[in-house]
Amino acid sequence: MDFTAQMSPEFLAAIVDHVARPIFVKDRDYRFVLVNRALCHMLGYSRAQMLGKTDYDFFPQVEADFFRAKDLEMFSTGAVVSIEEERITDASGELHILATVKVPYRDSSERVSYLVGIIDDITRVKRAEDALRQANEELERRVAERTAELAAAQQALLRRERLAMLGQLAGGLAHQLRNPLGAISNAQALLRKADLAESHRLALQVIDEEVRRADRTIADLLDYARVRPPERRSVVAREVLEGAIGQERVPERISVVLEAEPEVRAWIDPQQVQSALGNVVRNAIEAMPDGGTLRVRAANGPGCVQIVISDSGQGVDAQDAPRLFDPLVTTKPLGIGLGLSTARNLIENQGGTIRYTGSPGHGAEFTVELPLTPSDPK
Repeated sequence: MDFTAQMSPEFLAAIVDHVARPIFVKDRDYRFVLVNRALCHMLGYSRAQMLGKTDYDFFPQVEADFFRAKDLEMFSTGAVVSIEEERITDASGELHILATVKVPYRDSSERVSYLVGIIDDITRVKRAEDALRQANEELERRVAERTAELAAAQQALLRRERLAMLGQLAGGLAHQLRNPLGAISNAQALLRKADLAESHRLALQVIDEEVRRADRTIADLLDYARVRPPERRSVVAREVLEGAIGQERVPERISVVLEAEPEVRAWIDPQQVQSALGNVVRNAIEAMPDGGTLRVRAANGPGCVQIVISDSGQGVDAQDAPRLFDPLVTTKPLGIGLGLSTARNLIENQGGTIRYTGSPGHGAEFTVELPLTPSDPK
């Protein structure tokens, strides 16, 4: 006699119960009619709890809807339905990721009367894949960061080499250029004493302005290339601000507002800070060719002396703001891009900071923070 003909439903159920993979059988009403031990163990429900029930008795609505749709597909097509990835929540609320095959079982009349489901719990595999993907993404991120750091370091090295060469040239050029500039300045001063036509006097004024501009450029080169250690002392901030404004030619069309109480004192090298602030003031003046207001104020801040220099010009374009303090970068036709870079070097030389705090279309604003005099309260 054929051995398979002797297999009872109980015998087949016992065999299925010992299969390590979760297995279930549903009837055409989508009720569980057979579940093996592996499925009960995975879901946390007993066989008695599951038999005769549907997915909607155990699982969240979204999950149950998905399972029902796949069951309906198998019953309606009579074909095997393979689900590469689906999610199911067990009795404890833990989420599992499954790969499921739903196979039709036909009776003697070839009618699909049951659905047989065979499950692979791929939760650990998916978690391992997610962990590997995250590790790869983290590695790629670190590689990108390191690559950017190396590129930045290379650019910084090239910039330092350029600036070192600039420093070597500055000293020699300063002597060679300042001598003829001094002669030109003396000559135009002598000519001013002569009885000249107004047009000639205007020409002399242009010469004077250009000599001052050239001398300022030389000073910028020297200041940037040769920042000496600071000689700090307790200084009244207002005096330094007055010196910084006074060293620049402020056109009559620009009004200056200085706000600083006499008791505000900083622990700085006054010559270096005055030079640094003078560069910022000069930038503010040049930003207002049609006139405006230059506002300079100083006050004791939290643990520092805070100086704010602002103008009523057009401000700085958003794309230019991050590079304001980069050396040899300028938006001015006749600039060399060392004014703000030198100012930052000199301010940082005091243990202070300088940052741009303005916004496009609303004027430029620079905030400088300097150390308090040691005896001042912090």
